[in-house]
Amino acid sequence: MQTGGETTTGRDGHRGLTTVALVASLAVLSVPNATAKDFKPGDVKLCGVGKCAAIMDPATTNALESLIYTGGSPQRVGAPHLGAAYFKLRFDNRYVPGIVAARRLDRFLSYGVVLERFRRGSWYRVPPAGARGLRILSAGLRPFRLTPAAVGKSR
Repeated sequence: MQTGGETTTGRDGHRGLTTVALVASLAVLSVPNATAKDFKPGDVKLCGVGKCAAIMDPATTNALESLIYTGGSPQRVGAPHLGAAYFKLRFDNRYVPGIVAARRLDRFLSYGVVLERFRRGSWYRVPPAGARGLRILSAGLRPFRLTPAAVGKSR
């Protein structure tokens, strides 16, 4: 309400602030748990040609979580050669955060997850526990073969 050139909010102004606070609180509470960056066994799959396998081993999921989200600066490594075996990492919502490649599945290429953490076209070292678990799980999967197109999906 306006009185003599002076503006006052009165009771309705408090309602507006309360509404803003309520909307902000609901927005924070409605953020999906996936943004917490906690991988639980089964949250991520290792996918080859025509088939995926859920990553159930806690040491492997912890290593991938550390690499992708929570660890220190990921260590850059050389690129695997074209034609090398690779597998996609895939979440339940079908989002592919990147691929793992090379004979030992010890190299990761980001497909756009955590852009400030990874550089486009750069390969990163998969922690040994993660690579070991991925190799074991990949035994029943047929790998893709690394092509310029697969590398070009890096973001």
